[in-house]
Amino acid sequence: MKKKLILLDIDGTVFDNNNRCIHPSTITAIKEAKANGHEIVIATGRAYFMLYAITEIMPLINHFILINGQHVISNNDVIYEDTIKVETMEEITSTLKDMNITYGFQSAYAEAISDINDKVKETFIEMNLNLPPRNSSFYTEEKVYQMWCFCSPEEAVVLRGKFPTFEFIKWMSEGYDIIKKGQSKGKGLIKLINHLGFDLADTISIGDGDNDIEMIQTSGIGIAMGNATERLKEVSDYITDNVDEDGVYKALQYFKVI
Repeated sequence: MKKKLILLDIDGTVFDNNNRCIHPSTITAIKEAKANGHEIVIATGRAYFMLYAITEIMPLINHFILINGQHVISNNDVIYEDTIKVETMEEITSTLKDMNITYGFQSAYAEAISDINDKVKETFIEMNLNLPPRNSSFYTEEKVYQMWCFCSPEEAVVLRGKFPTFEFIKWMSEGYDIIKKGQSKGKGLIKLINHLGFDLADTISIGDGDNDIEMIQTSGIGIAMGNATERLKEVSDYITDNVDEDGVYKALQYFKVI
């Protein structure tokens, strides 16, 4: 088989957040794909410092599409990055404060949150993520690639109206990633294949969330996990089983990568 570039989301795809583990079949699938000469890419909303959930497979990964495509690393080199202007974050944070919405920031190697409450604690435990420090002025101290907030769907609609040049992408029950329109894992994929010299036809992506939509649509083959959102399933070429039912392994086996 021709060499493939295989993009894997973390949460709900490689990492089972409910059971807080990477299942043995997923590790086997990644090892076999790598042994067969394919390149493995982690494509996630997480920043590099948040990859502690996949420590056991990190030696198998050479390429990373991070922070929803806004920070791309290939063979230890940063090949693409895009940040949000401080003036723009002043406007967004002011609005979020007025709406009494908790918000946070991600740089390449650190993060912060405006407030810590029970909902925040529950969400970070559910996602198996370390709780960020409280620092509402973080954006004045670090380059920020992405913001996020905890709000209702109705509040997200209001925010989209106020900031039409930004996407508010849902994750979990009340979490929303805040990124510039035009930025996505799909754009990160384009940057990576141009750098590596791959054809889009030779890319396979697997994900489970709304932030995977552009990546799935851009890839030569787009695969949704069985536990994926309905929006992602609608745009996918193939739907595999759940993360705890060997979904990644079965998908790569189905397409004869392993």
